[in-house]
Amino acid sequence: MTERPLSGCRIVILEDDYYQAHDSKNTLEDADATVIKVTASVPDLEALVADGGIDAVLIDINLGRGLSFDFARELKRSRIPFLFLTGYDAGMLPEDLAGSAYISKPADRARIVAGLANLLARQT
Repeated sequence: MTERPLSGCRIVILEDDYYQAHDSKNTLEDADATVIKVTASVPDLEALVADGGIDAVLIDINLGRGLSFDFARELKRSRIPFLFLTGYDAGMLPEDLAGSAYISKPADRARIVAGLANLLARQT
């Protein structure tokens, strides 16, 4: 039997690269997560929370039209765990987001799943 470390988790993917977003979605669904939204632009957090909640967010830093730091701050204030998956190095993170969960691209599937599973485990 295959391990399903994200079973039942509701996850949002914020990623502007179509192929990365598609691969991430498949990775998370293979780990038994429910991907509730894949988007290249910052979503309405309040609407997502009202529509059943969010367990975690996989978030790219550079969305092509801007950076996602304000959204990450909103997630932090709302106590929704997030994992940066980005081509930038951790030194790019502003001081208030330094120490946030972070994985450099390219990242293998197991590392993405483990990163989210570790974040979620700390929430319980």
